[in-house]
Amino acid sequence: ILGSGDIGLIMARRMTLEGAKVHAVCELMPYSGGLARNIEQCLNDFNIPLRLSHTVVNIHGRERLEGVTIARVDEYRRPIKESEEYIPCDTLLLSCGLIPENELTKQAGIALDNITNGAVVNEMRETDHEGIFACGNVLHVHDLVDFVSQEGQIAGKSAAEYVTAKVSVPSALSVLSGKGIRYVLPQRISCHGEVRLFFRVDRPYQNKQIVIRCGDRILKTEKRTRLFPGEMESIVLAESIIASTAGELKVGLEDVL
Repeated sequence: ILGSGDIGLIMARRMTLEGAKVHAVCELMPYSGGLARNIEQCLNDFNIPLRLSHTVVNIHGRERLEGVTIARVDEYRRPIKESEEYIPCDTLLLSCGLIPENELTKQAGIALDNITNGAVVNEMRETDHEGIFACGNVLHVHDLVDFVSQEGQIAGKSAAEYVTAKVSVPSALSVLSGKGIRYVLPQRISCHGEVRLFFRVDRPYQNKQIVIRCGDRILKTEKRTRLFPGEMESIVLAESIIASTAGELKVGLEDVL
């Protein structure tokens, strides 16, 4: 299996339960993109090797697959020739990432985030087109259905309020990704209520503090013992902070002092 996101990890277990022999899960990055519990329950519990910093460099067979050649990659993700290894197999599963299903978003001319490939939204999940809301995997790829449900409730409530009142509040704050953060959502904040920001880190971290700044002013810090790219993180901004701030917020990671 090439790719160690949650789908790749779960498929490794499912194929094993169905009677297949899974030789390995290969991951181009030096860390898995899946949840830690899935690595434990889907790979470790079934003695399936996870080959980090490895990729498939050749596929063998004519009438059907007969084997693959894998290799370790260097820090620039280039295959290392001397590390090539042939694995005989009859199936290669590709689990190489998901993107939001954004065809309708594009057709509507809604602004997209170049990292999530989903719509840019405010905390009400309203896009830059007044009265159009987005949530769930059309907005960004989630790891837990709980977050999808919560987001759906936010978007549904906001859409109902818009239909009733026909009011769209302009954005007062922009939210940007700082050091160590891959993306933050929502990307805009419109009102003065409490807002929960969701984000993903760009690689695994330990003993860091999440720091939210507005220019040189620190608005909030929160310590975390571990942060992992496959796990959605969140932090709450109180109404008092939002009400007293304007311009741009930046969410980043810093060393714990």
